[in-house]
Amino acid sequence: MDTVADKQVGWNSRDAWRCLLAIILSAFIVNVWLRIGVRSSPAFSLWLETPLGLAFSVVIQSGLWLFFAWWYSRVTSVREFLIHAGLKQGFGFFGWCAAWVAIGIAFVDSYGVARGWTASSRQPHSVGYDFFGCAWWFFALKSVVIAPFCEEAVTRGFLYRAFRGSYGPFLTTVFIICFSAYFHWGSVSRSVFTFACLASLWALLCIVRERTDSLWNCLLCHAVYNSVGIHLRLPTVIAMFFLLLFFTRPIISMLRAASAKPTNRDA
Repeated sequence: MDTVADKQVGWNSRDAWRCLLAIILSAFIVNVWLRIGVRSSPAFSLWLETPLGLAFSVVIQSGLWLFFAWWYSRVTSVREFLIHAGLKQGFGFFGWCAAWVAIGIAFVDSYGVARGWTASSRQPHSVGYDFFGCAWWFFALKSVVIAPFCEEAVTRGFLYRAFRGSYGPFLTTVFIICFSAYFHWGSVSRSVFTFACLASLWALLCIVRERTDSLWNCLLCHAVYNSVGIHLRLPTVIAMFFLLLFFTRPIISMLRAASAKPTNRDA
C-alpha cells in the first residue's frame, strides 16, 4: 500500500507553514472584528446568533481556510487542488473500518460527558434537542458535513501532505494535532479527557490519510465522530451498515479471486 510520501505533488513544509500561519492570523482578525461588532451593535450581536448569522460566520471562516490552502498549494484550479488533496478516489474498506474506531472514540467521549469529565459545552444541541428547529438542523449540517469537509480538505488534504514532503509521519501528525488543538483550545484546555479523545481522533485521521489515497476516508471518520457527538447515534450506525453495501461486491470478488488461485499442490 502506497503512503502519502510515495505520491507527492511538489508540496513541502514551507507551503504548509505559510498556510498554517495565514489561517491562524486570519482567524484572529475575523474574531477581533466580530467582537468589535458584537460590542458596538446589539442588533448585530442578536443577528449573529440567528441561523443566518451563524451561516455567515461559518462561510467566512471555512472560506478562508479553503482559500489559503488552495493559494499555498500553488495549483492552477480548484479542481486540481481537490484532486491532489485526495478527493478523486471514493471511500475504501480501510476507511470504513477506521470509521468504526472513530465511533468508538466518540462513545468514549460521550461516556466522559455523562461522567462530567469533559469540558462544558454551550452548543445548541445540548439544550432541549429540538430536532425540528431550523437552528438545530443547521448545527447538524455544519457538524456532520461542512466542518468535516473544510477541516479535512485543509488539514489532511493539504497540510498533512505538504508536511510529509519534508518530515516523517510521526512529526507531521504532531504538527497536525497541535494545529487542530489551537482551534479547539476552549475545550482541550479545560479537560485532559477531552484532549485525549480529540487527539486520538486526529491521530487516527492522520493514520488513515497516511495509509490511503482517498481523503473521503478521513471525511467519513470525522463525520461519524461528530454525528455521534450530537446524539445521532442510531442513524450513524444504520448509515454505516448501509455504506457497507458499497464494499460487499469488491470483498466477495477479492475472496473469490483468492480462492481461485492455484496452490502449490495444484501446480
